[in-house]
Amino acid sequence: MTTIRTTTTGRFPIGDQLAALTVRNLRTSARVPQLLMFSLTMPMAMLVLFSQVFRSVAAGPGFPPGVSYIVFLTPAMLAVSTVMAGTNAGVSAAIDHTNGLHDRFAALPMRAALPGVARTINEAVFTLARAALLGIAAVALGFEFYGTALDAAAAVVVLVVLAGAMSALFGLIGDRLRRPDVVQFAGMMVMMPLMFISSAFAPIETMPGWMQAMATVNPVAHATDALRGHVLGTATIGDTAAALVAAIGLWAVVTAVPILTRLVRSANAR
Repeated sequence: MTTIRTTTTGRFPIGDQLAALTVRNLRTSARVPQLLMFSLTMPMAMLVLFSQVFRSVAAGPGFPPGVSYIVFLTPAMLAVSTVMAGTNAGVSAAIDHTNGLHDRFAALPMRAALPGVARTINEAVFTLARAALLGIAAVALGFEFYGTALDAAAAVVVLVVLAGAMSALFGLIGDRLRRPDVVQFAGMMVMMPLMFISSAFAPIETMPGWMQAMATVNPVAHATDALRGHVLGTATIGDTAAALVAAIGLWAVVTAVPILTRLVRSANAR
């Protein structure tokens, strides 16, 4: 007979719970091949289109000299596709509320944060898969990597941390709105400024002053700059640190919201 370990509180070990939830998320994603295909291939389609439509930007003022637009664009598409995929976490959270699974989780002896952590791990896995496919498409379009192995490793860390922040942000939206169709529209409202108020498609210096100011607190802008620097081999420790701090800061704020909400409700109930 198989013996299942439990803690003194009667719960299964947190590691086992998280592993089970993560496997469940990965299986759920794999069971919708159409969504999986579009999620993985959409960034490649956008890379092809944007690299052709906006390539004249490379001839404009403020564009880095000696850098082709495909080299400029590819790191941005890594960051942008991570933001776009973050909406999947929001929709997944809303679906869990719609089908009653969230209530079932709440009735189980496990930490309330674990389903969100599992969604984040799921998004991190697919982020790496999208990055690999996007890299293949970029190389076919003339992309070159000028950094070192350390640059590549640092870029992966920046990308995964950004994926975690976006998963937490959109997961919170899904938990609050609880309707997949509404979450999709709300996600677009949040996603657009994150994507375009950054250096993703054009240098920030060419934007109006108010947009430049907003870009200074945009984690996607910092991630794009750091990823681009690592691709070109010009990134500094400060660039990487700024990207990580911005993403982790957003992640911390988003994580604190439900905690503060529960504290306020508890205080009001007394």
